[in-house]
Amino acid sequence: MADRLPTATELRGLPAADLATQLDALRQQLWQARIKIQEGSLQQGHQIRLLRRQMARVSTVLQQQRNQKGTGS
Repeated sequence: MADRLPTATELRGLPAADLATQLDALRQQLWQARIKIQEGSLQQGHQIRLLRRQMARVSTVLQQQRNQKGTGS
């Protein structure tokens, strides 16, 4: 995972295809982190929360972009 995650403002500048790809990558990272918890090898447990929050940011920006396209603005 990167040292610094992009903010919602930075995410709004990305196209929807990139956001969807990023969301898939975050889901994969979350799945891998959960596997590591089960194995007992995850040293940084706070990563789960950070991943979930970033997934929410990306999902929110994607939804906002979809709503803007639907309203014609």
